[in-house]
Amino acid sequence: MTEVFEPSGAVGVDADRDQHTGQFRPGNRAALMVGQHSTAFWAQQAEARREMAVAIITDAGYTAADVPRALQLAADGIAQASLLRDSAFLRVVESGGPLTSTGRTRRAFAVWMAAADRLEKNLGLVGLRRVPKPVDPFEALARAVDKANLA
Repeated sequence: MTEVFEPSGAVGVDADRDQHTGQFRPGNRAALMVGQHSTAFWAQQAEARREMAVAIITDAGYTAADVPRALQLAADGIAQASLLRDSAFLRVVESGGPLTSTGRTRRAFAVWMAAADRLEKNLGLVGLRRVPKPVDPFEALARAVDKANLA
């Protein structure tokens, strides 16, 4: 039995390939892990989710050492919902919009709506507050005088 080396590694002559097209058949032993099954894909989404959660926790004024568990869970939920919302939106765009040619709503659009709703609810848990920036009264007065002189 002769071994042939393919991009996926050593593959014997009894490999599960179609004889005419050369494509792998479902359930083959030599298939590459690609797309949503890829280890790299899952590592990247985990890193993106972690970075987003850390940013939310930092914005709330906490560090990883002193963050309350409820905030940690809410931040992770926000990150998950945000990633789902964004990927569903890209799928809607790739598909040609929220409706099919027959006028039916695409599943990706329903996923986008649900993820956007969940994101809004999770953001409400964290609470968005506008913190006013400190204003230097002398700098504000100088800007007002300059503006009046230009007019």
